[in-house]
Amino acid sequence: MRILGWIMGARGIAQAGETLVMEAVKEIVPKSYDPIFHMWEDMEKFNREFLATFDDLEAYNNIPVRVKRWTRPPAEKSGKPPEEMTVVAFCASPRRGGNTDLLVDEALKGAMSQGALGEKIMLQKIKMGFCIGCRRCKDTDYEQMCIIKDDMNDVYQKIMDADAIIIGFPIYTGRECAQLSTFLDRWDCFERGSKVENRFRLTHNIKPGKRAMIIGTWGYSAIDTYDHVIENIISIVNLHAIQPVEALSACGFEGILHGLDENKKGVIAKLPEELNKAYQGGVGLVAE
Repeated sequence: MRILGWIMGARGIAQAGETLVMEAVKEIVPKSYDPIFHMWEDMEKFNREFLATFDDLEAYNNIPVRVKRWTRPPAEKSGKPPEEMTVVAFCASPRRGGNTDLLVDEALKGAMSQGALGEKIMLQKIKMGFCIGCRRCKDTDYEQMCIIKDDMNDVYQKIMDADAIIIGFPIYTGRECAQLSTFLDRWDCFERGSKVENRFRLTHNIKPGKRAMIIGTWGYSAIDTYDHVIENIISIVNLHAIQPVEALSACGFEGILHGLDENKKGVIAKLPEELNKAYQGGVGLVAE
């Protein structure tokens, strides 16, 4: 009601109808409510572009698949030529050959085309336990990275040695997938406890200058519905002194085959122009 009142006051309107009320609602609820608004605005279109794709293969094959390369923010120079850079890509999707996996591959190819050395890690394939909140990593006398002994100990070193990272993940339930959530929880040990002038301080264990590219994918056909989830991952990466310089959204991967073609490969493979946006993002990660 407060937002509605501001809109009415700004426009000099004395009474608000249904359309204006819904405009005010859109200002305060997350974009993940898009399907509800789209049903309200045009149920026939919603049926055609979304619901029908779960029952009809022809409708499924006509889903509008979109990829958006985000506007690049002002970024500090990397300080290294691309041929001297190392890029580590993390794919948080559990599906090999799916849309997230293919986009991550293409971004890594773009970086490597400039001479960078590249490596890809499937988070589903590594042994990675949950952060248990013990806070041992904050003790000033603790010299290891994490008390949990698993594959993350090697991954920590790869992140610290890399000049740039790529993180790709699917959105299944209105947020990042479980693999990425667990992975980023385990980054907490990058903030270390230290004594500065006899007082406790948290300091970054990652040296400044690293870059990142974030890739988020989802089923719903609107390209900005989950931008807020990607923004949250960007913020988390930023908190660890890594500068995100590229971001990619990709949508339309839902329906009767769940974003795959008849050969169980991501449908993005059939759209080279959309896939090229990931490649160009990978180039930008190391070359600009």
